[in-house]
Amino acid sequence: MRLDDSKELAQFVAELSRETDRGLALVGAALIDEKLRDTLESFFCEGTSASKLLDGGYAPIGTFSARIQLCYSLGLIDEQEYREISLVRKVRNEFAHSKHGISFQTERIRGFCATFTSDLPDDADYDVSNSRFRFTNAVVCITLRLYYRPEWVAKERREPKTWVEPDAVRWRSFDEEKPPDGKPVMVIAKRKKD
Repeated sequence: MRLDDSKELAQFVAELSRETDRGLALVGAALIDEKLRDTLESFFCEGTSASKLLDGGYAPIGTFSARIQLCYSLGLIDEQEYREISLVRKVRNEFAHSKHGISFQTERIRGFCATFTSDLPDDADYDVSNSRFRFTNAVVCITLRLYYRPEWVAKERREPKTWVEPDAVRWRSFDEEKPPDGKPVMVIAKRKKD
């Protein structure tokens, strides 16, 4: 990781540690959502249509869930990333849709956090059974994996293709031009009046 980026990420992790439980879930998920969004934009053909799909109130790929599904379907994230990000989304949704009384000690949240598979430190002084720590660790691990993904994916950016040559789908008059040999044609004809 580039030095400037590692400093920025370290600062972000420090800020995460000061967040409330709800803030941690929302902000951590937002960072991952942003990386998925940027990854998709880097993959799509350049132009305004990508922004219309990704941003705004009616964007078809404007939700965290849609971005997770599409990134996985396009092979832009692997299966382990898909599972971890989906768990982050579930935790985020629990916090986002609960009015009060929810924390990383809530049984449902603890259940989700217990199933994270991101690598955990072995010999450091961390409570790896703590749900808040496991969530933070998963967010950091996923973020590290996705940090440069938009740049990598841009190397495989889609380009508009010409699937059918314009000459192949134009109107022709058989009286003036015979169909090409060996190529299938569709004929729309008027009946000649008797």
